[in-house]
Amino acid sequence: MVGVMVVIVDDSTMMVIAIMVGMVVLVVIEMVVLTEMVVEKVVTVVLVVMVVGVVMKGMVVVMVVLVIVVVEVTVVVMGLVLMGMVVLKVVVVGIR
Repeated sequence: MVGVMVVIVDDSTMMVIAIMVGMVVLVVIEMVVLTEMVVEKVVTVVLVVMVVGVVMKGMVVVMVVLVIVVVEVTVVVMGLVLMGMVVLKVVVVGIR
């Protein structure tokens, strides 16, 4: 963590790191509690707000909205793709 903190210098790296951390957190949450959508959304928002707030003290609201939107879309698409792959594998195995 110390090394990472030293690397953070300008806003663009901060943004990238914030988005990456948010996405990692979201993916983990999505995998753990796919069914509990409400809990997941609340936890997600809180975590992203915390991450972004710590990383960039400025345009927090804008960043939070952007990160949440980007991450949600990405995670949903990834989830659909993963589910599709699993279903395909099951179907293929079933056919064999």
